[in-house]
Amino acid sequence: MQGARILRNEVHLRRIAMTKDEAQRRRWTFYEAVRFASKTSSVIRALLLQSLALFFLFTVADASSVSPSQQSGLDFVPESLISLDWDDGPAYAIVVEKHSQTLSVYECQDGFTLKHRFPCSTGEVRGKKEKSGDRKTPEGIYFFTEAFEKRYLSATYGNRAFVIDYPNLLDRRHGRDGNNIWLHGTNKPLKPRDSNGCVVVENGHIDTLAPYIRLNRTPVIIEQRLHMVSPESHAASRKGVTELLEGWKSAFTTGDKVKYCASYSEPSAGVDRLWEAWDPIRTAWQEARIAFDMSFRNVTITMGNPCVVVLFDQVLHLDRHAMTVGTKKLFLEQDENTWKIVEEVYQPGDTKPEANHLMAASLARLYRLQKDYKTVAEFIAEWAEAWSSKDIARYRACYADDFYARRMDLAAWIRYKERLNKRYDSIRVLIEDLDICQKSNQSTATFLQRYHSSGNQSVGIKRLRLKRVGGLWKIYREAWNKIRE
Repeated sequence: MQGARILRNEVHLRRIAMTKDEAQRRRWTFYEAVRFASKTSSVIRALLLQSLALFFLFTVADASSVSPSQQSGLDFVPESLISLDWDDGPAYAIVVEKHSQTLSVYECQDGFTLKHRFPCSTGEVRGKKEKSGDRKTPEGIYFFTEAFEKRYLSATYGNRAFVIDYPNLLDRRHGRDGNNIWLHGTNKPLKPRDSNGCVVVENGHIDTLAPYIRLNRTPVIIEQRLHMVSPESHAASRKGVTELLEGWKSAFTTGDKVKYCASYSEPSAGVDRLWEAWDPIRTAWQEARIAFDMSFRNVTITMGNPCVVVLFDQVLHLDRHAMTVGTKKLFLEQDENTWKIVEEVYQPGDTKPEANHLMAASLARLYRLQKDYKTVAEFIAEWAEAWSSKDIARYRACYADDFYARRMDLAAWIRYKERLNKRYDSIRVLIEDLDICQKSNQSTATFLQRYHSSGNQSVGIKRLRLKRVGGLWKIYREAWNKIRE
């Protein structure tokens, strides 16, 4: 009797500690225990089954969400979640634990909170995926690259599916291969360890997950066992990774190739090619005293021992221009106490050369953009000077043959300007607050125009739309909005 009382007390304590999410997971543990009990003696089997019946009597069947007390904050978080900082709201990460066959959704906004935990099914063969067809689920840090709804899928994948970017560069570095690893639903009853390598959840749960998944942004971390740590324990890792990123960025923007290469465990030939493109551009901007910088947006830092994966939007800034190179992904490993870059790529992508090629191409575009901006600004100044000097030939040369404005084609527009030149003894056009928006071979120049003549004065907003004609900028549309006389 005393043993039974102790058992009931343990059951009661466990009931208090359990959450609704753990209930579904423990059902599978219960089934495994029943199978174990079938192999024991009848007396032990009876006691064990009675204990399990009492233990699971109080569990809650629905494991689709987390209790409010859990959502309010976490004393412990998976060690793999270091930092998620997105510009446009809370960030989310999906964490899969193969041992317990559970999938969890974590939200990061001023700390981590657990949003959902579901039962899942992973590969029927235990262990880390190594090759195609081994029916194992990979382990590591991945991202979703494609999404498919039910109408595009066979019945095997349930309501929807998300493609995971396995194998990534780190997998290939270690000789792992395979493909078609997805997170998807199922039309069949969910069983533990029952997939060919995919992560599978019930249809209702895959629909719940969908709003939390942003392609090439939301990480999915797959581990055999989760290691839970206090959020404060991430401070050292976060500081070390941040120092690497800032040093890597500073070395590039200042043109210090030695320090830049020191950020890598083994600098590739691609770094040399990048520097060949970057060095003359940087020198030209430096001599022209044009400010250049680099920034990181939407930074995600996750850990899958011994590797850290950093994902961010890489943005280049030149004077008044900003250009997003792409979503950069760095794989880091520790060399003694210092983090080093071992692989890099832009997401999505699986080839190393692309990383430096894309950066070099972005620098070249930014260089052309700055030159074009200067050219457009000089063109606008030439147009204003031609107008002010009443040089109708120079003024006419600023316009494209298909110009049209205020119900006038180019010929009518020039006749109108010739009449004004004859009417006024002097004309003076001043330009302020010039803003230029460029897209490929077209530009839009918007500015404050101050017009003074011997018979009229006006101030307003002028908008000129330009296009390249024979390599030269020409005005093909013109709009004017007078703001005061």
